Amino acid sequence: MARAPFSTDLHPLRQFLPSLLPVLEAQPGWYGSVYLERKTKLTHTVNLRQSNINDEVSLGVVLRIYDGYTLFEQSSDQLEPEALLQLAQRFAGRVAATPPAAGAIARPYAPVSWSERLQLPLDDEIRVQIPADANAATEVHFGIRCEQDPTRLSNEAILGRLKAIVERTKALAPDAGLAEGDLSFVQAQQRYAIEDALFIDRAVNMSQTLYRIATVLVTMSGPHRAHSVVGGLGGQEVTAGLEDKIAGTLADLAAVRQAELLTPGQYRVLIGPSIAGVLAHEAFGHSQEGDTCARGRSKAWDLFQSGEIVGNQHATILNNPAIFKNGDEDFAAWGSYFFDEEGWLAQEQVLLEAGQLRAPMTNLTSALRLGVPRSANGKRESWANGVYTRQTNTYFSAGDATLAELMQQLGDGFVATQPAGGMEDPKGMGIQVGIQFLQEVRDGKFTGRVFRGPAGGDVQLTGYTPDLLNAIVAKSKIEYTRSDADEAVHPQNKVGGCGKYHKEIVHAGSGGPYMLLAQATLG
Repeated sequence: MARAPFSTDLHPLRQFLPSLLPVLEAQPGWYGSVYLERKTKLTHTVNLRQSNINDEVSLGVVLRIYDGYTLFEQSSDQLEPEALLQLAQRFAGRVAATPPAAGAIARPYAPVSWSERLQLPLDDEIRVQIPADANAATEVHFGIRCEQDPTRLSNEAILGRLKAIVERTKALAPDAGLAEGDLSFVQAQQRYAIEDALFIDRAVNMSQTLYRIATVLVTMSGPHRAHSVVGGLGGQEVTAGLEDKIAGTLADLAAVRQAELLTPGQYRVLIGPSIAGVLAHEAFGHSQEGDTCARGRSKAWDLFQSGEIVGNQHATILNNPAIFKNGDEDFAAWGSYFFDEEGWLAQEQVLLEAGQLRAPMTNLTSALRLGVPRSANGKRESWANGVYTRQTNTYFSAGDATLAELMQQLGDGFVATQPAGGMEDPKGMGIQVGIQFLQEVRDGKFTGRVFRGPAGGDVQLTGYTPDLLNAIVAKSKIEYTRSDADEAVHPQNKVGGCGKYHKEIVHAGSGGPYMLLAQATLG
């Protein structure tokens, strides 16, 4: 199995950029770094009427100076050496002329060497790519594992596969009870990106190359919609399972067309991995972002300090950018990477353990402000955007039940498997998880009845976060059809995205096992 190489045309920049560090560290106590990013995106789309291809390239550099009080950034897409040197000099001059704010507290920072980094609990996928004798001058590269190199596929081959998916969807529609005229829209799309990143400070010079690929099927019948998506980090093999989801997508569409309206109330509900992931992401994902805590915008920080319990023994939530085997699949989860935009190596982190809050996720400045350990959650939408503490793959830990056992425990209630977004209030601890539809269950068996929200739209699962986390009564294994123990380590994390402050969109995975809630407000 090959690994994605660092793009050769970026090597001259890699050789030049370390020369900027003396400028960025011209004053005593300054810490300087350079981050280079290129994202080359290619999107192929086929629907009932047309096919198209869209490409996009974004390339830029971020220069940073931390003076012990404030983190300053300067970004640019002008990458000629002389222009970058002049930019760095002007930037350093601006920082030198900016005094600390009145009452500012000095929090010095020194970069971390490779020998210190190797003491961290790193995933083997990261550790094996670091030379044993790595030092500040060593060009360390991390490449994602890849079986079928997506860069070698022609546009014709990709479009041909997508057209076949659309035709197969039309052909299978009658099996789901959908007449020819019932399908108003069918679209198959492949999204693919090569993501090169380079981080340099006085202690490390490291790069990573990720192949990010997803294939999506969207079906519509009038206002009703159903979709499926497969994806992750790796080669073309990552998307192999979409064809197997066509029949299920059509069955969901047919079910939604015939759905009844739900009477709002309290119900027992068994939620699938995707919805469990949204619950984790919104519950103690956003509220456990260190910069939100540092700004006093999250109740989670107060609860962490007080030690108050906010969930039962089933309420364990993790965040992990180092998932290189997603569930029982041999490729990386959507929100994974080897290091974040601030050069911190990816590691698993427990955010909530059996209802007890642990330290929040951080980026460099929030870790310094809060006095908690650094984590690899410094992310930005692109080189042109600021860095924030952001989630990667956020998920509930697995349980020990099979899905069949959970269905029996459910008894009378609903099963929810298809998410429809979510919202949270980090300060007030309110939460909302969208569900496309509910499948009714009586005596542990599906009745065939399907329900939409009271107004005909998505169902909303709402409530006070601790109440929901105390309502979890059982969780499935990762491989939930097996009677024996899981072989997989991490619960499945689905393809997703995350916005912060109504903008700043980044890739994020979310997931978990099936989870049974004894009581949930649905409406």
